[in-house]
Amino acid sequence: MTDTASASFEVLGVEPVRGAGRLVGLAIVRVELEGVELVLQGVQVLRTPAGLTVQAPTFRHPKHGCSVPSVILPPELRDAIGAEVLASMGEGHAG
Repeated sequence: MTDTASASFEVLGVEPVRGAGRLVGLAIVRVELEGVELVLQGVQVLRTPAGLTVQAPTFRHPKHGCSVPSVILPPELRDAIGAEVLASMGEGHAG
């Protein structure tokens, strides 16, 4: 048995967001894992002191009110999706 799986993804779009604090964009990403297609809506582009970062969609937990990731991806896939989302925003969007 192997611990690897084939995966591919495509950034379908990134919508700029203004006036929402650190949130500067929301992306839609199609992910295919071993032939099963998923669509992630609300992938967040956030402004941090170090620059822009990308994180999974979140929801507010009803019991304690904290934001919790809606999906947890393997680090390799998460990082690759994040890099592609930022690249799709175009040059000069980090400022």
